[in-house]
Amino acid sequence: MKKALSIILCIVVISALFACGKKEEPTTTQTTTETTTQTTTQAPEITNPLTGEKDYNKSAVGVRPVAIVVENLSPARPQWGIESPDIIVEGEVEGGISRMLWFYADYTAVPKKVGPIRSARPSYVKFSEYFDSIYVHWGGSHNRSNYTGGYGVIKKDKVDDIDGMNGGKLFGRDTTRRVSSEHRGILYGDKLAEVIKDKKYRTALDESKFSVLDFNESIVNAGSDKASTINSKFSSRTDTRKFTFSTKDGKYHTNDWKTDVAFQNVIIIMDETKYITTPYKGGTTTYLNYLYKGSEGYYASNGTITKIKWEVKDNKILFKDASGNALKLNPGKSYIGLASSNNGGKVTYAE
Repeated sequence: MKKALSIILCIVVISALFACGKKEEPTTTQTTTETTTQTTTQAPEITNPLTGEKDYNKSAVGVRPVAIVVENLSPARPQWGIESPDIIVEGEVEGGISRMLWFYADYTAVPKKVGPIRSARPSYVKFSEYFDSIYVHWGGSHNRSNYTGGYGVIKKDKVDDIDGMNGGKLFGRDTTRRVSSEHRGILYGDKLAEVIKDKKYRTALDESKFSVLDFNESIVNAGSDKASTINSKFSSRTDTRKFTFSTKDGKYHTNDWKTDVAFQNVIIIMDETKYITTPYKGGTTTYLNYLYKGSEGYYASNGTITKIKWEVKDNKILFKDASGNALKLNPGKSYIGLASSNNGGKVTYAE
C-alpha cells in the first residue's frame, strides 16, 4: 500500500514539473497603421474666355460679353479706346467702307470713353449672336423690299441691344474733335453696367449660344510659314488692312487707325458675300452682307501663319486647323478680318 502511494506521488510531482516547465507561445498583436493621402485639387485658374489670359475678373465669370459697333472712316480715327477690346472684328458694310465690332468679355472693363459708335448692320448683329453678346450700337439700317436691315435682324432674332438713338446717359458727343457729329458719337463705358441692369437684360452667359475659343497654355507658332507682314483686303472695293510683326513684343501691329494697335492673334476668314442695292433717300445704296457659309482662312501668331477652316454650326462660329481639329489660339487679343471669297477679298503675306 505504501509502495502504491509512493508511485502515485511520483507521477503527480513529475506532471507538475512538466506543467511548470512548459512555456507559453508569446502572442503577437500586429497593429496596422493606415496612411491617408489627401489629394489637394488646385482650383483652375480663371481665364478670359475671349483672350485666354489669366487673372480675369472673378465676378465676370459666366457673364455675357458685349459687342460694340464702332466706325472706321478716316474722320473717326484714332478711335477712342481702340487698344482696349478683347477681340476686334472688321469687315465691309457698304460703299467700300469698313466697320468694326469690339468684343469685351467683361463689360465692366469697357473704358470710360469708347467710339465713335455707329449703326447696326445685319452681318454684325449676327456675329455678335455667335458669342451670346449684348449688342451696342447707334442707329441701324432698316428693312427694304429686298433687304433685311440691322434693325430687322435685331427684331427677328430678339437680340438684347442698346441703341444710342434712344438717348440716355450711356451716349454722348465728343467736343474735342472738329469733325461732323456722326464721327463724334461716344459711349461712356463706366455707365454700361448700370444701363444693362436698368434694362433688366439677362446677364448670365448661355453656354449653348457661346462660341468657345480654345487657347494654348503659352505662346507657340501658328504654323511653319513665316509672316512678318500680313495684308488683308476685305473686297475689291475696300482698302487693305496691314499688319507688321514686332520681334520686340511678339505681336502684330497696325497703324491703319492712326495709332499703334497690337494683336497676339490675327485671323482672316474668307466668306461669300452678297451686294444688295436698295432705294435710299431718293437714290440708292448698296449694302454688303456676309453669308457666313464657312470656308477657309488664315491664322497668324508669333510671326508665323497657317491655313485654317471655319464654319457656323448651331449659330456658333467654329475655327479649325487644317486637319479639322479645334484651332488653338495663343493667349492675347485677337483681330478677326472678314474677307470676301467671291468679290475680290484676298490675303497676302511675306517673310
